[in-house]
Amino acid sequence: MKLSYTWEEVERWRDKVHRRSPRYAVRTKLEALRFINDVGFCFAFKSEHSELPCLWHAACGIRNPIMPRNTHSDPYLSFVWQMKNILPSEGKIFYGKVLKGRPTMVSMEYFLYFYSLSERTGTKDEYIGEFMRGSLSPIAKGIMDTLQDSSPQITRGLRLATGTHGKANRVGFEKAMTELQTKMYIVKAGEHHEPFTFEWAPISTFLPSLVRKARKISLETARKKILARYFQNQLIASVQSMYSLLGWKKQAIFEALGQLVEEGVTTPDVKVDGQDSKYYCLIR
Repeated sequence: MKLSYTWEEVERWRDKVHRRSPRYAVRTKLEALRFINDVGFCFAFKSEHSELPCLWHAACGIRNPIMPRNTHSDPYLSFVWQMKNILPSEGKIFYGKVLKGRPTMVSMEYFLYFYSLSERTGTKDEYIGEFMRGSLSPIAKGIMDTLQDSSPQITRGLRLATGTHGKANRVGFEKAMTELQTKMYIVKAGEHHEPFTFEWAPISTFLPSLVRKARKISLETARKKILARYFQNQLIASVQSMYSLLGWKKQAIFEALGQLVEEGVTTPDVKVDGQDSKYYCLIR
């Protein structure tokens, strides 16, 4: 069992799993779907310091691509834009701001685990109780009120219904939409091109069978599944990196890590040259 690594060894592992080399680069719709299914969950456009696999990095086929100034003419970004629209609309993946409030692509298998961790009940008035407890913003509640009345709805319709159509209200509206995606209340159900806009719906009505299935999965199982996949993607990780990415309480992270160590999936106290942090590592 290897208990000491250099960062370059770790990054070479990730180059293969994250498809960050010309040999493994993602170029087609089928390859994109296979990549997302293989890694379970990934960022769409950017991954800071290799924190997760990323479809844009995989499309570029290099480790650290530089975001171009003219994003509209970049073929790799255009490919990711197409995939983030096509694959969710076909029901092949889930797309939303699931991790760190950033666009995330999730396989339908791992959607079940993330939805389980959201602790959503899937009931129609669930969001009202959260609002009454002060855990949901007023704008987010207004968006949910509108979607419960009629869905799907385009972005402009939601802004008009919630009185946030002016420029001064844009930030508040976007923040509320991110909040609802992160808490897994809503999902992008489609998009229109003339004019360009997104279409939104409650997850509980858009994916009802998956919601019912996810509710049968325990929090402990969901955390263990997600964390095991995370190590298969990353090879090594510190508790702090897991906390920063996943947003779980540290006690929950340690409990899931304990299960993975006990089952022989990971091992603690792995050293990385030049680093003081303690790392857990996938047992290969």
